[in-house]
Parts: sequence; structure tokens; C-alpha cells
Amino acid sequence: MVKRTCRRSMLLLSSIFVSALALPRAADAQAVSVHKTDVHPGKDAAMPASRAAGNARPTRADDAVASAGAPATSAPEQILVHGAQNNGARLQHSGVAVSYLSKEVLARAGVTTINDLQRLVPNLQIEPAMGGGQPQFHLRGIGFFDYGSNNMPDVMTYVDGVAYPFGIMTQGVMFDLAGVEIERGPTGVASGRNTSGGDIDIITAEPTHRWTAGVMEDIANYARSKTDLYVSGPISRKVTFRLSAETNHGGGYLHNRDTGEHIGNANRGAVRGKLNWEVDETTRVSLNGHWAIDRSDATPGYLIKPLATALGKGPTIPADRDHYATGWGISPEFANMIGVSPDQKPFRNNQSWGIDLSLTKDFSWARLSAISAFEAMARREMNDWDASSSFEADNFFDSNVSVFSQELRLASRRQGPITWSTGMYFYESSLQDKMVTDYMSTHHFINTTRYGQGSQSLSEFAQMVYRPVHNLRIIFGLRHENAWKYLNDYYTQRSTLPRANRYDRFVGMDQVTGKAGVEYDVTRDVMAYFNVRRGAKEGGFSAVNLTTPSQIDGFKPEWLMAYEVGMKTEFFQHRLRLNGTLFKYDYHDQQVQSAIVDSVLGPVAKIVNAPRSTVWGVEGEMQAEPVKGLVLSQTFGYEQGQYNRFQIADLTATQAAHQAGMPWTTIYADMKNHDMGFPRLSLNGSISYDIHLPGRLHGYVLTPEADYSYRSLQRAVLLGNLFNIKPYFLLNTTLTVRPEHGRWSVSGYIQNALNRTYDLTRNYFTTANFGIVGPPRFYGARLSYTY
Repeated sequence: MVKRTCRRSMLLLSSIFVSALALPRAADAQAVSVHKTDVHPGKDAAMPASRAAGNARPTRADDAVASAGAPATSAPEQILVHGAQNNGARLQHSGVAVSYLSKEVLARAGVTTINDLQRLVPNLQIEPAMGGGQPQFHLRGIGFFDYGSNNMPDVMTYVDGVAYPFGIMTQGVMFDLAGVEIERGPTGVASGRNTSGGDIDIITAEPTHRWTAGVMEDIANYARSKTDLYVSGPISRKVTFRLSAETNHGGGYLHNRDTGEHIGNANRGAVRGKLNWEVDETTRVSLNGHWAIDRSDATPGYLIKPLATALGKGPTIPADRDHYATGWGISPEFANMIGVSPDQKPFRNNQSWGIDLSLTKDFSWARLSAISAFEAMARREMNDWDASSSFEADNFFDSNVSVFSQELRLASRRQGPITWSTGMYFYESSLQDKMVTDYMSTHHFINTTRYGQGSQSLSEFAQMVYRPVHNLRIIFGLRHENAWKYLNDYYTQRSTLPRANRYDRFVGMDQVTGKAGVEYDVTRDVMAYFNVRRGAKEGGFSAVNLTTPSQIDGFKPEWLMAYEVGMKTEFFQHRLRLNGTLFKYDYHDQQVQSAIVDSVLGPVAKIVNAPRSTVWGVEGEMQAEPVKGLVLSQTFGYEQGQYNRFQIADLTATQAAHQAGMPWTTIYADMKNHDMGFPRLSLNGSISYDIHLPGRLHGYVLTPEADYSYRSLQRAVLLGNLFNIKPYFLLNTTLTVRPEHGRWSVSGYIQNALNRTYDLTRNYFTTANFGIVGPPRFYGARLSYTY
């Protein structure tokens, strides 16, 4: 019934869209390109244009409310959607906290994966779950820990407006970019999916109307190399294309504590193709496709506590003083079960691909936009979570995921005091997942967990902007979402037992979210804003090795009320930009990785809901060019969260009170007023200076640059102090030479110049307590050439 209803809805949407395309074109309709919100005359003319020629994709800019033939002094407001190509100047007039990172900033900072963005954005943390390929996102403290493949993160990643609702899908998309935007706070009122934490919008480079090509080669110590290529140009007067590719190899900095063998080398490749067709001056079509493969080594951890192997019957491995030392090993039975050699190192063997079709149609009164997308991924990943040659916590993931999404939007274009946007969003996914765990050294068996998960959602949304006077905007938006998630044929099969029982589960969401806000232009260069947003995130399931059926009972959706006040300012003819934000979240039914106590088996892992918690914080961003060529940037983030109502199982007290042969009884710990543990302080900054060389070197520019990032202590509130991540400070330096008007550049760089040893994450699995160390000092060179 649900599937029939959703499919009928999508057929209706498609019919509406096709009918709209068939309508005669209004005489006064024309293609427009405006900004995220109100544009001041003359101001953005001084800013570098970031929108590539020939862009046909529905974007934040494309879904702007535009006046056909209206004077430039009175451009209407912008409705925020995903996938725009903007620059920092345009985002200055949007009443939400958004960080913009240009492709130049990303390149200089050495960003190669989405995880690296945490070094550039305030109050953003991205951890590799257990050191594997599942990222754990936290933005302004909103996020949760889960090493499984099946749950949607609190922070949604978009690539050119297409949502990537599974974290494992986000690990290979950072190449040939135009920029990245990170929006902090609940989103989904005007496009995309509902999220409680925020969005990361990855915007790839567009096809061009003139022929151009480029190559970039990056080489460093530890045999690390990265190669990027692209070619772009016109096929005809109305059709343009872009083809880009990247390979990434080497860079492994870990070694086996017993044999000295190295591990951690990358072996990745990806290709992307984009085709834009300007059918006429009011109709545009964009077809995009991509494919990627990842056959890298996995990154096992180091022991943060001695490991008594085989439950004390084997040798004890001391805690590692060398944080780059590790170990691995799998049992012959486990190797045979997953189809690899018994001496196989931890590995990844992932493939992903996708295709999306975007269309826009302009009328004199509105713009119609649609994005249809299909994404697929096959994940094969083996990790050694006991960090030793013992067979105690070796895991293999075999995940196959596919996602279809369809979005339809209609946005007003006429000039007037009221502008609006409305639309629908449909999403359907299928996941077939298997996890195999090697316990042969401790329990003499192997667990195989299998399940299928299907999910659907259907949303309707609308947003309106009312301008009673020229410098005041009142914003109101609503979204309704129905979501369904099914867990099918879930079981954990122990290799020594008969056929395990199968289970089915269901969880749903019916939520209304929204936004109300005010934006006020104090002057042309100073804007103040206030908004209240209600965000929500769907529920899900704890996809772990099953010991009791209650483990896979669904956890509820979470929701929050977000209050934000801020200012965005520019001074001295745009040489100084200062932005500041205060925020407070009332968090309800927060999804937390914890444990429950089964009356027969005792404590078992499960994601639970914390009824009430609070998060508040402050953020500041500064960009300055005090003298020509000297560029400074600084971000500041402070956040704090605490549980207001939350009782968890006190595992230590519960185990101490248990009597052998008797049912287990839960002893609870009250978490009221306990800190939520995320880093309170994050700092990021950079400085660069263009030196125009004299004499024989006249015409060349030398640019020294340095950037840094700092994260304060991250507390493992539910696991204990052993798993705290200590504060760390990272410094990177770069020296670049280029001709003033040339096509090439050469850079030398040092990443982690102070060679600080720091952890990306800490955790435990069965008998092992381990940490995942961050990269050591890398030094290398980067050469780029464009034609």
C-alpha cells in the first residue's frame, strides 16, 4: 500500500513536470542567475564570479526568485536549496550560519576526503567509526556514534544537490570541485532531506563554454601520490561537457609491531562526467555520472591498554608506546568464510557509481526544477579491531546499497514583496548487509549477521519570504515528512549452532518541521538575523551482532528546536569580513550509542533515545585582507551540551550486583547535568601573502602560507576516561610559486609540520581497547597546469 502510494505520487510529479515542459514559453521569460538572498547593487560585481558558464543544474542560485527584466537595484530574495555554486560574498546575505570553502582553500589545506573538512569548519567533527570506512558526523554537537552501515547520519552530505543518506557513500567524492558549503543547524525546509544537524554541500566543477584542460600531480613521503585530470568544453553551441578523474596511491604510515610490514596505503580511483544542454533560453538539462573504486588498505589501531589474548590463556600484548604500531591476523576459518587468504591484511574493496538527471524550466512567474538520481555502492571491508595477530575482533563488512531520489521544486520569479518556493521530495533505498566477526581465539566460533533494510520517505515543503520594507525580510517555512524503514530477515548465525531465528522490524516517522526567521539589513554591509528552526531525523535500528531480539527494536526519531541569532558584516570596502552566531538547541529523543540489560544475557549494545538534552554555543568567522596580497582567516567555535533527562544502564554496578544463575537486573545511572562530551573549543586559521618578485624574476609570485587547527578534549562520557581524545594542535605550511598571469604553479608543503601525534578516535570491541592515530608529518610537492 505504501509503495503504491509513493509510486503514484512520483508518477503524478513526473506528469506535472512533463506537462510544464510542454507549455508555451512566456515572451518575457529569460534565464537568470542570482544569489542566495538579496543582492546589493555594485557589491557582488566586485567579487569573483564562482558560477561556471553553462551551468544547467538546479541549484540554490537557479531556484532563486528572480525578476524578469527587473532593475539590478531590486533583486528579490533567495530560497535556499542544495547544490549551489556560490562564493563567500553571496553567502553573506543569507540568514543562516554557512561556511564556504573554495577549491583553492581545499587544495591548499590538503583536503582529500570529507573527513578532512573538520580542520576548516568550526564545531564540526568527523570521526572514522572504529577506524573503518563509516564516518561519524557531529555538527554543533548533533550526531551519534554507529559503526553499522544502515543508519542515516545527523549531518547530510549532498553532491551537486543529490543526497548521500548513508555515511559509507561519502568517502570518495572530493575531486574536481568548485567548492564546499557547510550549513550548520537543522535543514530540509526548502529542499533535500530532513536533518537535525546540518548539511555538507559538495559542489563539483561545471562544464565550460570554452575548451580547457588541467592536470595536478601531488607527491609526498610515504610514497603518497595523487593525480587529478580534467577536460572541459563545448560539443556544440548549446551542449557542453566535463570529464574529470583522480587517482590516489600510497601514504601508509602504520607498521606491524612484530614484522615491521607497512599498512595503510591508499589505492583509489574515480571518474566523473557531466553533460549540460541548453535546450533553449528557458529550458536546461544536465546529465551527470560517476564511478569510483577503493582498494586501499584498512587502518588498524594501536592498543591503548594491554591485551590479554585468548581471554588470558594466550600471551599478553603490552599497550603500544608507538602509536603507529599495530597488528593483524585472521583465523583460517574466518578467511575461508569471507573468501580471502589467511595472511590477508585488513583491506577495502569498495565500488560506487551513480547517475542523475536535472532539468529546469523558466516561466515568467516561476521556475520549475527537478532532480532524479540513482546511487549505488558495494562495500567489502575487513578490519582488525583487536590490533593483533590474535583472532578476537576481526570484522568483515559486505554491504550493497542503492538509493533512488526524486525532487521537484517550484520557485517564484516575479518581483514583489512576497516570494515563495514549494516542492516535493521522494526517497527510496535498499540495503543488503552482512557482517562476519572472528571470535576464534576467545570463543571458538564465528558470527555472521545478515539482514535486508528498505526505507522510503515522501515529503512536501514550502517556504515564503515577505519584505514589508526594502531592508527587512520575514521568512516562514514548513515541511511534512513521512518515512518508513523496514528490517527484514535479520539474524546472527553462530558457526557452532543450528540455524538462527529470523526477525523483522519496522520504524516510522511522521514529522512536521519548519523555520521562522527575520533578516534585517542594518546597512548595505551589515545584516542581523534571528531564526527558530525545528529539525528532525528518522529513527533506525542497531545493526550489531544479535544476542537478544530486543537489540534490534527500533529507536525513535530525534527532533530539536534550534534558536539562532547572528550578524554578518563587511568593512573597509570588503577587506574585512566578520560573522558571529549564538545558538541554543533543545534536543528531544537524542539517539545515543549505549547498552541495555537483557534479563538472561546481561548487558548488550544498543542505540537508545535520551529524552531531553541541551546544546548551546557561539561561533565566529573572520576573513581579512589588510594590505593587498595579505590574506588572513580565523574561525572560532565554542559549544557545550548536557543531558537534562537521561538514565542509562550502569554496567559496572549492574555486573557487580548480578548473582550467577539469577536473572539480570538493571541498575541505572542518572545522567542529568552530565556533559555530552564533544570538544568544546575548535579553532582554525590561516595566513598567506603574495610576494611579487623583483628583477629577473619579475612577473612571478611567491606565496608562503600557513594554516592551523585546534580541537579541545573530547570526553567519552559513556565509555570512560580511557577513551577520551586528548586536545591536539596541527600546523601546515605551503610555499607556492607561479607566474602572475600563467597557467602553472608549483608548491612545496608540510602537513602536520610539528609532527604531533594525535588520535582520530578511540573505542573498544570485545576484548581490545584501541585508538586510531592521525597522520604524522607529510612533506611533498604539488604541480598544476591548466590549458
